[in-house]
Amino acid sequence: MKKTPLYLIALAALLLATACHRNDIRTVGLSGILRGVLLNACHRNDIRTEIFQIDQLRNPKSIKLIAKALHPLQGVQKITPDFEKRELVIVFNGRVLFGKNIEYALVKAGFNLPNWPANPADIAKLPEELR
Repeated sequence: MKKTPLYLIALAALLLATACHRNDIRTVGLSGILRGVLLNACHRNDIRTEIFQIDQLRNPKSIKLIAKALHPLQGVQKITPDFEKRELVIVFNGRVLFGKNIEYALVKAGFNLPNWPANPADIAKLPEELR
């Protein structure tokens, strides 16, 4: 088994780092193609699914309010409610959005989460049947 020279490993790491941090890569020649391939390898989507327990998830009106609260957040791809279990399944891009941002938007809209109760002033903004 051949040992790979250290300088080849360093060169590969340098090319990878260069490709990951440059947005203006020209795909001319072999080095451009190599950089393009490495760039695509660095920027993959990180699609995540998270389930949120929400006691006020009772009817379609609550989903409309939640969708309105999540609309400004980039990266939310799908919202699926389960009214019987009072669960909300959210599919989002983890490279753009974090679960904590979604939790904050839900709580700020007046919905209680198990470990993060909403502010009473925000809860008061909800319709009577959702409080």
